[in-house]
Amino acid sequence: MANHRSVLKPSIILLACKVYLDLKKAAAVTLVLIGLLTPVTQGALVKIPYEQLWIDADTVALGTVTGITTHWGGKALIYQVVAISVERYYKNPMDASILYIRVEGGTIGSTGVWVEDQPEFTQGQHVLVFLASTDQTHNDQPLYTVYGSIQGAYTVTGDTAHAPGGPYIRISEIEVTPMPEGSIELAELVIPEKRTVYEDIYGRVGFTNPGGQGASGNVSITFTGVKGPCEGYVNTTTFWVGVDPGGYAGRELRLNFTLPGTYAATVDGEHAANFTIHEAGYMSEDYRFTGLTVEPANPTAGQQIRVMLKVSTTLREGPQCLYWMKIRQTEAQGEPMNPISVYMSSEPAPEATNWYDFYAETPGTYKVTVWHRGVRALQQTITVAAAQQSPTPEDRQTAIPGYPAAAILLGAAAAIAARKHLTRHNEVS
Repeated sequence: MANHRSVLKPSIILLACKVYLDLKKAAAVTLVLIGLLTPVTQGALVKIPYEQLWIDADTVALGTVTGITTHWGGKALIYQVVAISVERYYKNPMDASILYIRVEGGTIGSTGVWVEDQPEFTQGQHVLVFLASTDQTHNDQPLYTVYGSIQGAYTVTGDTAHAPGGPYIRISEIEVTPMPEGSIELAELVIPEKRTVYEDIYGRVGFTNPGGQGASGNVSITFTGVKGPCEGYVNTTTFWVGVDPGGYAGRELRLNFTLPGTYAATVDGEHAANFTIHEAGYMSEDYRFTGLTVEPANPTAGQQIRVMLKVSTTLREGPQCLYWMKIRQTEAQGEPMNPISVYMSSEPAPEATNWYDFYAETPGTYKVTVWHRGVRALQQTITVAAAQQSPTPEDRQTAIPGYPAAAILLGAAAAIAARKHLTRHNEVS
């Protein structure tokens, strides 16, 4: 088989360097962590239903973040003041066109304070805020806090608003209302054509949420064999999917089948697609087989035999050439070898040589066949002779062919040396 190498992409290396630099920068800042300032249950922020959020908020407004300033508070704490340019009030309208909101936490110089579950605002952000009054002021104007912490600060996109962990809200000129429940619907299931068993197959599946709240949950895809030797074979994979309202969520599927045939794919019980997995390998039209050779040329039983296949292509990059090589013994002197079926691939190179080694345990005739697209592309017969056996003692020659005198002299000298060695050994003993 051709050798393969994996190369780390430069983009991954750059990302690792960026994380390292950011961490070094963060190490120079003294960070103070503050616990929740709102009621908690077992360490988590208390969930406030939307209806209660609306009732308890002192005012509800739609606007844009126009400024963020950071200030020292009491006991060496830090807070931010967020200025909201009001576009519309939905509850308890105020005379002010600018609302000021206090958010705990921030960074001044080398000191940073972070408070859990406090909302985060950015310059220019379009927001819907549920506010609670305080007895504080800023620039002689009332200073508010976000009621429910992160639950009361919604980011607005178009006519939809959403807060972390909260419902999606539909915004109109006169009211804000929670959107109806969402749903996960199958948008597509694509399995590439002309694929074979044992091949890594990369497909994709996509889901939409036509409206309503964000929808999430487990989705099951079942593959059932409906034709061929795979008939009755069933395999199910389950994974989690989350889709925003009106959004799309796609997942990559990595499949590998060990049985050929036609399969039906169903998603949560809904039929999505049929596709065929072939037994023989698939090869791009851009590849060509240029030769099939065997080493050694005249093998004997028990020897390792190497089958070499040359593949050429005009491609410099792109998909690999995928094909089958089958080796079976058609005639045998004794018990035949079990057939060998090998799935092989070749790199996109002008000339690539792939090989497969096997042992011919018994003499006879072996046939090597290369398949692609279900068609026999190349075939070669290998004749394996019986292994040469060592001659028995009575069959051995007593003289070297062509040199009988030399053989006799060598034999006599060896006998004398052996007697001397034996005598010396007995004397020592």
